[in-house]
Amino acid sequence: MKILDDEKFIRNVESLIDPKEVSFLYFFQTFKRLLPRSLFKKLLNKTSKKTPYMGFVIEPYSLFLFFKLKNIEKAKSLLPERYELKKTRIFADEEPEHYLGMGVFNTRASTFWGSRLESYLVAEDKETGHISWIFIDILSNTIIYLPSAGVTDRNCKNAIYTTSSKGDLLLDFKEDTTDRQIILTGNITNGKMRSLDQHLWVIGNSSIGHSKKFSDKNDDRFAVIFDPAEVEKALEIPIEDIHLKLNTLFPDLAEPELCKVLCFPFAQHYIADSPGRRTYIKDINDMIENYNKIADIEEIETFSTRNIQIMLLMGISLFVVIFISVFILLLINL
Repeated sequence: MKILDDEKFIRNVESLIDPKEVSFLYFFQTFKRLLPRSLFKKLLNKTSKKTPYMGFVIEPYSLFLFFKLKNIEKAKSLLPERYELKKTRIFADEEPEHYLGMGVFNTRASTFWGSRLESYLVAEDKETGHISWIFIDILSNTIIYLPSAGVTDRNCKNAIYTTSSKGDLLLDFKEDTTDRQIILTGNITNGKMRSLDQHLWVIGNSSIGHSKKFSDKNDDRFAVIFDPAEVEKALEIPIEDIHLKLNTLFPDLAEPELCKVLCFPFAQHYIADSPGRRTYIKDINDMIENYNKIADIEEIETFSTRNIQIMLLMGISLFVVIFISVFILLLINL
């Protein structure tokens, strides 16, 4: 099976990203305390039924860092029961190993816009047999969705990832409430394109889960749908060209030295399942079939904050009514 029309798919992804709706979500996020967390999550799930797809674009030069795990038992303890820690290949022609991975990128999506540093373990879903990326941490200067907490505020005011005209990299993420930080500089001009392991990079992205800390009772998993060619190859960056100046993110989980660094020097376009939705992907052909179906959709509806707006306005109106009623009662009693 082959990709039939990548331009139509890309256009559909781009059409799902509405800066106005992202701005509205940022604004209403500041008022989320007016609603119970459970109700806010229900609103998101209700919205997801109407808009089951979320588009997001990872801008060129996304970076992936890999460290060898040193504390296997601790890594296992982070996983929900349905997952088993798994050795994997990063590139196609190498021996499998246990890794802690970090993906660093600038992205724009249906519901967020900014810089993110995601940390992952690789595991096997024992119920489906699929290799899976498991989120164990997200640092970002934009809003974050977690199954256990719903939509949460950013956790990094300092979140920098950028490149220069000379191919230099600058990465600096610091968590606001702790001393956890990673600072890295380097250069990608000596990178060479190398084939990636498709089992991990394609199938793994169709089965994405969360650590125990981030999961909820529904064990939310989701898939992203994309052209497998976008993860067929990446630039392998020589380790000696990368300078890890500080890394206090997971000091007791992985070796301190980088073992692999890769970079995607092009934009990547993805369709992700909305919260509470799940697309089941059996294999690479099934990924391509779902890709072609989405490319054929003539009008794809984007995420809307309308339900959230209505509920918040109702909550504010109720508060005003109660306040005025109490004020009138106080005047009468005087």
